[in-house]
Amino acid sequence: MKRPPVIGLALSGGGSRAIAFHLGCLRALNDRALLSQISVLSAVSGGSVIAGLYAYRDQSFESFDERVVELLRRGLHRDILKSLFCPALATRILASNLIARPVAFFSNLLRRQPPLRRWASRSDALECVLKSYYGDLQIREVVRQDLDVIINACELRTGTAFRFGNRCSGSWRTGRIVGNRIDLAHAVACSAAYPIFLPAFDRYYDFEKGAVSERRRVIITDGGVFDNLGTTCIEPGRDSAYSLHAYEPDYLICCSAGYGQLAGDTIPYSLLSRTTAAFEAVFRKAQDATVKRLHLLRSSGRLQGFILPFLGQQDNALPVRPPDLITREEVLDYPTNFAAMPEGDINRLTMRGEQLTRLLLKYYTPEL
Repeated sequence: MKRPPVIGLALSGGGSRAIAFHLGCLRALNDRALLSQISVLSAVSGGSVIAGLYAYRDQSFESFDERVVELLRRGLHRDILKSLFCPALATRILASNLIARPVAFFSNLLRRQPPLRRWASRSDALECVLKSYYGDLQIREVVRQDLDVIINACELRTGTAFRFGNRCSGSWRTGRIVGNRIDLAHAVACSAAYPIFLPAFDRYYDFEKGAVSERRRVIITDGGVFDNLGTTCIEPGRDSAYSLHAYEPDYLICCSAGYGQLAGDTIPYSLLSRTTAAFEAVFRKAQDATVKRLHLLRSSGRLQGFILPFLGQQDNALPVRPPDLITREEVLDYPTNFAAMPEGDINRLTMRGEQLTRLLLKYYTPEL
């Protein structure tokens, strides 16, 4: 009897834009009865938000869909602002800014490690808001049957991937977090802590690596810094000696909410705009390399197939163009944030994700 194919699904970063686009992709997969066949789900930033909503609740797809749409309508910004004024959190943030930050500044001048960690920041407010959606669920408590989940982040001290998963969490440099008792809200907040706007999490965890156990300090930021597509941990051929997460999928479905080619009509003038443009240039180059690697895996036979539903896809390069296609130009300018999303934008972004996923599945992987 032929075994069913092992299918990996990756959901990229991109704030609420990614959540809406990925919802459309998941609708198409659900309609094709493929969503329940996914073996491993890897997610980054905004993709992690929707992955957490899907994988950790035993509910119908329709109920999940409604929850995601309601989150998009409401957004996270307003609730994050409210959380910042919570007395307990506000006190910890104030102490970090008045005590830990100046100490860190002078420690850096003396070329020493900052002795005090950042006790709290805006990123903790994001975690508080996410907790209202996920409750006290832990990363190890996936309820979707036969599904592994990986929430991708990046550890800045070592410059390596730091991944939270239901099987284990940590990195090959630090080892595994002992017990894996990590709140889902914390894992997703780490994955979504985009540099500049949301400070990295400064935490101590107990790690085990081989026969050695130790408490280590790690600095964790947005997973898109390392891999905004979220595919590296689920590509075939990974060496388990250098990865806590290694899989051998037959097919990969990589949903990307990236912009693609820029129009070139914006002048990055300020420090913030220059820094943002530099980040995006690095991200795009890294993603180009990832897509090339996926093509090589497919041509070498390591993958039986993959598809890349891509928000910024050039429509004229599609193998088939549906007459009712939501065009690239209709969705391309939506920003990367967690603000409340107008109904029209929700509909356009989700529809484009759904249309592209249906089209590419039918054209490139009709056997699924």
